[in-house]
Amino acid sequence: MNYQGIRAKFESPLYTAYNALSPAVPIYFDNVLNTASDGDSEFIEVNIQFGLTTEATLTGQTDLVRGIVVVRAYSEKGKGPGRNQTLINTAFTALSTINATGKPGSGIYVRTGSIDGPSFGTGSTDQESRLAFTPYFISRIETDFTAQVIS
Repeated sequence: MNYQGIRAKFESPLYTAYNALSPAVPIYFDNVLNTASDGDSEFIEVNIQFGLTTEATLTGQTDLVRGIVVVRAYSEKGKGPGRNQTLINTAFTALSTINATGKPGSGIYVRTGSIDGPSFGTGSTDQESRLAFTPYFISRIETDFTAQVIS
């Protein structure tokens, strides 16, 4: 199974979308250490979790993967929700475009489910973030996905 290829199907459009904002917004993916968050006024965290990875297809091959993508947008607390809504909407738009691509003859084919959220919070409890009691206003969206490796 090509887990890195599946990650790239999500990471590439999100990275491009956040770098196109003015100013560009730092984005951190799984296993990328965010050491600058205390100095950043805003940033994005993306978590991709793999679930079922052994479902056999009609051909008998195990090339179908299911999982979930979670995007959190952090912006300055006390500045109003507008900028945070812009940040999380950028993720919503980028994830929505994934379903607009056609099925390739080979490679990786990804489809997302319904996008849940956004939910908003201040990070003042441990329910939303490991960055509890931070100076950030936090929004979150998530969607499930199915990916198929086509050979």
